Amino acid sequence: MEKIFVDTSGWVGLFVANDENHEKAVSIFENIKRGKMSIYTSDYVLDETITTILARGNHKQSVIAGKVLFTSEIIKIVYVYPDYFRATWELYQKYRDKQFSFTDVSSFSIIKDLNIKKAFAFDQDFIQAGIELIS
Repeated sequence: MEKIFVDTSGWVGLFVANDENHEKAVSIFENIKRGKMSIYTSDYVLDETITTILARGNHKQSVIAGKVLFTSEIIKIVYVYPDYFRATWELYQKYRDKQFSFTDVSSFSIIKDLNIKKAFAFDQDFIQAGIELIS
C-alpha cells in the first residue's frame, strides 16, 4: 500500500472552505481515500493545522477539524518528540540556504525515515526538499 504524508497546507485546504486550494484539496483527498493509501501526518503538523484554521476561520472550525483528525481511523499520527526531534534538529541545521520551518523539516525527517515517496501539500518547500507532491 502506498504511503502519503499530509502537510498543514493539505489539511487547511481540505477543512477551510474559502481556502484558495479547497476544491483541489477535496478532490485530492477523495483520490487518496479511493486509492486506499496509508495516510501519515505528525503532531507538529496537526498543531500547525488547528492553529492556522483558527487564524483563518474561527475556534469552532478548528475544533471540528481537530476532532476529525484526532479520531480518524485512517490517519496515522507520528509524534516528533522524542523519536524525530534530534534528527529534525540535525537536518534543520544543514538547510542553511533554505527558509524551511522546523515543522516542515520534522516532516521531511519522518518522510525519509518511513520511506514515504509523496506528500499532499501545497507548500513548495516539499518540492525543494526533493519530495514529490500528489496532485
